[in-house]
Amino acid sequence: MGALEQRVRETEREAGCAKLTRTMTIGLTGDPGSRRGSRLRNQYRYINEQDDWEAVARDLRHATRLALDTERNGRFAYRERICLIQISDGRNTYLLDPLAVNDLSALGAMLADDAVVKVLHGCEEDIRFFDRDFGFTVNNLFDTGLAARFLGVGRPNLGAVLEEFCGVVIAKDARLQMSHWGLRPLSGPALDYAAGDVHHLLPLADELEYQLDELGRVEWVREECSRIEALRHPPDEPLETAFRRVKGWEGLNPRQTTVLQELYAFRDGKACVWDVPPTLAASNNDLLALAQGGGQPPRGVGGMLANRCFGELMEAVERGMSKSELRRPARPQPAHDGWTPERRERLKALKRWRTQMSQDLGLAVSHIWPTASLERIAVRPEDLERELAGGDGEVRRWQRAEFGEVLMQLMG
Repeated sequence: MGALEQRVRETEREAGCAKLTRTMTIGLTGDPGSRRGSRLRNQYRYINEQDDWEAVARDLRHATRLALDTERNGRFAYRERICLIQISDGRNTYLLDPLAVNDLSALGAMLADDAVVKVLHGCEEDIRFFDRDFGFTVNNLFDTGLAARFLGVGRPNLGAVLEEFCGVVIAKDARLQMSHWGLRPLSGPALDYAAGDVHHLLPLADELEYQLDELGRVEWVREECSRIEALRHPPDEPLETAFRRVKGWEGLNPRQTTVLQELYAFRDGKACVWDVPPTLAASNNDLLALAQGGGQPPRGVGGMLANRCFGELMEAVERGMSKSELRRPARPQPAHDGWTPERRERLKALKRWRTQMSQDLGLAVSHIWPTASLERIAVRPEDLERELAGGDGEVRRWQRAEFGEVLMQLMG
């Protein structure tokens, strides 16, 4: 980069952060009155009409970069879903209501467009839910949370990253963070809070990319972002096996495991009818205690299930007590024939190398080299070349380019 070009870039970057500071001085405030149609509320527009969205979408087609975020209702609903989509093109911020606007195909086209940079912060769940709720994929992603990690930030929540890299302090109200985003109308403070999550993302992305470029890590982050783009929401697990998510189920005997399976399915059915998260209907610990109770429920256990439908809950326990016992699934075969002292020492040496590289570069050890790959190298060092070719898919291209030669020297 030439001296003039570098100075121009620095000037643009500094201007962006200065604009952020001025914006925070103005603040995001307004009258939280009627939400009929799209209302201009100082720094953003709330959009819950199809015609309004289509007009905005036409304007957004000219954008080369978009900042986005989503709000979901997972704390309050049986089936979590996206309830609000925040979008900023750097000039205007829009709060799009997907519960009111049915046709979001224009948004899907923007997200998939390789020519438009999409800036999100800590967005793995956003990507998964765009896929599950709408069938949308996101291309040309820049994750500011991930970028901050590659600049040495250990816990890159948005507020901390904005303050560290742009000197911007955004007020975060814990009550608003816990908002029920599925309710309508949304309050003015909740909308202000949501708009703040994207209002500053584009200048922040400029600052982060500038600093990554200074360290030669832009391509590292691009590769990591491309892996996030490929994420998809996993299919729902069948109830027959989903009970194994309950921590501690492995310690149950076959009869208790059978009761737990029955209780898990019963809780899921009631949570669906009541439209609440299953763990709000009854905690996993409650299910575990009921399964271990031998048909007699411990006092104070069962949550909403015990309070609203105790008789049905006991019938579910009885079904689990009387049906055929479940067979415990076979344990998976180990990937190798055991950890010999030589293999353990080799793994320790590999992890010491990774820790040292982590300290030298100011990165988390998980970013240096995947643990699964180090374990395979420790067991079968003769397969090092396979790991340097990508292993089982965990090893990144940038990791191989940066550390492959050093790793070969370490292994002799």
